[in-house]
Amino acid sequence: MKLASVNVDDKGESYFGEVETANPAGSNKEREMDVAYWQVWVTQPGHFADFKPVEEPKVLALMSGKLEITVSTGEKRYFSRGDTFLLQDLKGKGHALRTIGIEPCQVMLVTMKSVMTATA
Repeated sequence: MKLASVNVDDKGESYFGEVETANPAGSNKEREMDVAYWQVWVTQPGHFADFKPVEEPKVLALMSGKLEITVSTGEKRYFSRGDTFLLQDLKGKGHALRTIGIEPCQVMLVTMKSVMTATA
């Protein structure tokens, strides 16, 4: 399974990539990542958070509602209930997010201890 990931290049521009979450080749062990902590937050329709990077890599799992994520290159992606994605833009311009639609957005936010390798 692949997850969308917000990453940053050496010029500080954020961009979307993908991270493979499947078991390593030839292994029947699940892929594991160390977690620092987790939290749940809720935003109302129209909520906007301007561009900024994350302090630590995070996994977001949407439990309800819809989010629009914009990276500094201008690309936008939309996520809704059941979607999971990564924020790994630890420096640079970061990303912006907006709660869209008519219902509140409930998100489980998991802060990880390390970055997952992404592909463009």
